[in-house]
Amino acid sequence: MKKLLILICFSMFIALLYSVSLVVPVFAVSVQSPSAQSPSAQSPSAQSPSAQSPSNNRCNPGYSLTNYNGNRSCIKCNPGYSYTKYNGRDSCIKCNPGYSYTKYNDRVSCIKCNPGYSYTKYNGRDSCIKCNPGYSYTKYNGRDSCVKR
Repeated sequence: MKKLLILICFSMFIALLYSVSLVVPVFAVSVQSPSAQSPSAQSPSAQSPSAQSPSNNRCNPGYSLTNYNGNRSCIKCNPGYSYTKYNGRDSCIKCNPGYSYTKYNDRVSCIKCNPGYSYTKYNGRDSCIKCNPGYSYTKYNGRDSCVKR
């Protein structure tokens, strides 16, 4: 009789836990807003690339095959420079150390964020963002958020 009473109480306890688990939502993530700041911006250094005609669609070592001034060409930039369009012209560009070349406020610029911050669009604005340790920046439920990994 005592064992039956213990079994009934245990069964009722399990049933109660099950019904509570159906009512109480369980979240797999915790969400927070990232801290945001405006990035520093500067204009990149720019120079014209060296260009030569490709031979059988191949370039000499150190040159890359690309469209240059509307023609298929082999181009080469000085060390530390990258080939891109800058202010509507084919250019080799270079940013100061710690800066990255990207589009910022609808213009191409060199940008830099404080250590630990990442450059992104945050709530529709160019920003540097940082999440607390253990969180990653993402869109969550349609909002910019830091979500627990």
